[in-house]
Formats: sequence, structure tokens, C-alpha cells
Amino acid sequence: MVAVAKKDDWSPDWATHPGEHLAEYIEDRGWSQAEFSRLADMSPKHVSTIINGTNPVTAETALKLERVLGLKASIWTGLQAKWDLHEAKAANQQALADADQILSNFPIKDLKDRGALPATNDKARLLNSLLEFFAVGSPHAFGARWTNLAVHHRQSKAFETSQYHVAAWLLLGEKKARGLHLPKFDAGKFADAVMEIRKLTTTGPEVFYPRMSELCRNAGVAFVLEKPISKTCLFGSARWLEGDRAIIQMSLRMKSNDHFWWTFFHEAAHITLHKGRAFADDKGGEGDGVEDEADSWAEETLVGSARFAAFKRTNPRSEISVKAFAQQIDIHPGIVVGMLQHCGAIPYKNLNSLKARFEWAD
Repeated sequence: MVAVAKKDDWSPDWATHPGEHLAEYIEDRGWSQAEFSRLADMSPKHVSTIINGTNPVTAETALKLERVLGLKASIWTGLQAKWDLHEAKAANQQALADADQILSNFPIKDLKDRGALPATNDKARLLNSLLEFFAVGSPHAFGARWTNLAVHHRQSKAFETSQYHVAAWLLLGEKKARGLHLPKFDAGKFADAVMEIRKLTTTGPEVFYPRMSELCRNAGVAFVLEKPISKTCLFGSARWLEGDRAIIQMSLRMKSNDHFWWTFFHEAAHITLHKGRAFADDKGGEGDGVEDEADSWAEETLVGSARFAAFKRTNPRSEISVKAFAQQIDIHPGIVVGMLQHCGAIPYKNLNSLKARFEWAD
């Protein structure tokens, strides 16, 4: 048996404003709008705005139309109700379409997986939750949030990045940092912390991670590890919260200890040298003055620029020579390998066995 929809189930996707019907009735009577206005005791402007569809037919107006035109007031209010419903549906559809387009800019799956957004496919609910996560009043303010973050973004031309994804990653870390209830930044304590952390490069994550976190926090710096998300390509970020607290956020991208430690000391350089400024760093990106300053500071702190230059002049090629130098300066040999590779002293394929590998814990 074929199911046949009842007449009451049919719902057209179109409607006409009652003003169109009013214009037809006035024309059929041969009246001008001015004549009808006088008969209905309505201002010409009011009649004109109803006909143009910019004013509704209220219950009071419907009664006047019934008296003048003979068409029951309930028909006029019914036409208005159908028009209002049609407009509401159209606005809702547009809002959903806009929500879908807006959501497509952001790493929604990543944010769901990390509990920043609810596990739902309801576009309206997701958009509202996204606005709350970014702490903005409307989608038009997403740009203001990016400006508010004000990160100096060193970006690699080799990879596609998105400012929406970068902002999402930064805010994931920022929310963790705010949960630490940091004391105010203390430059002296942070300088001491950095030197203490340097001694930890030869230890494993189970030793260095909690100690790094503690040392940084005591100096007013949040040390946050946040898994990378698509279209960010970031190794780390250094920035300030309310001007007197700082955050070093790292992605553990590449998962080798040379990248990890270089990133930390590079971001620590930004905190030390560039107070009040915010940075998001992709080590494959192009440097500039401040990035070069951070690189130089990191090199000096990790290995001593003069000592490293002298070591490079020995043309090191063997594990023995790298291990000896690393032991001499009390640093992990994997870091030395990474620095030699980065400056072109040895090929990227050489001596990688000296590096340690890190993985995200479950």
C-alpha cells in the first residue's frame, strides 16, 4: 500500500507577506493608498510599510482591514503568522548554513576529542560552544580573538597553516595554564630555573617533566604540553597572560629530544628577552630579528656559542666525538646532533641513533 500524505501534512516552502494581498485588494477597489488610509484610519506611511513588507499586520490592524475590506481578521493574522514562520525557517536555515561554514574553519574533531567542545553533531550547539571556548560574543569577533592573542607567528612556507587552528591550539594551552594559578613572573627565579632545567636534558621524561613544570611554575611561567593539531605545524609558543604571567606551550612535534629541548630553550629566550610579546614558532619558518635573538640565546645557554663553534671546526663525524663533547658540557648528545644537522655541519641522516625519542602517554 502506498502511503499518502494528508492534506494537513503539506507545508509549502514559500509564503507571501499579507501586504501583497492588501495591495491587490486596494487596487481591485480602485482606491489609492491615500484613500484607503483615510477609510481605515491608518497613516499613509503605516499602510505603505505594510504593503512593502516592512511592517506586520497586527491584530488591531487586522480588525481595521476586516471592517474596510470585509475579509475576516483571522485570515489577515493567519497570513501574517505563515509569513513569520516562513521568515523564521529561512533565518534558521541561513543560521545553520552560516554555522556550517564557520565551523569548517576550525579543528572541530580535535576540540571534541580534547573535551573543549561537546560530542554532538548539532551545528547550532557546536557553534555556541565554540564561541564560549574562544570567549567571544559572536562569529564576527573571532578576528578580534586572533588579534587579542597577538602572536608573532613564524610560519613555514612548506606547510599549510590556519590562523583558526593556531588560535585553537594556543587557547587549549592557555586554559591549562590558567588552571595552574600562577604566581607573578619572577625574572630571577626563571633564570635560575632555566639553568636547573638545562641539567635535566640527560634524564628521561619521567624525571624532567614534573621538575620542569615545578621550576617554571614557581617562576610564574606555565609549562604546557599540548598535542599538535592539523594546520598548525607549530613546535612551541611563548606568550604572556595579563602581562605578569607567562606560558611556554609545546607540541612535541617530531618527538625527538633535540627538537624538544631546542624548542624549550628558544621559547625560554622569548620569555627572557621579549617580555610582553607573544610568539608561535614553527622551526621550519623564516626567522627575523627577534627569532635570531632567541636562537642565539638558546645556543649560548645550551652549548656555549664559542665552544660549539670550536667543536664544529673539528669537523665532527663520529658518535665518539659527539658523545665526548656532550659529556664535556653535560648535555644530551642528541641535542648536539640536532644542532650540527641544523647548521649543516653533518647531514640530517647522520648520527640520529644518538637522539632520544618521546611519545605521548595515554
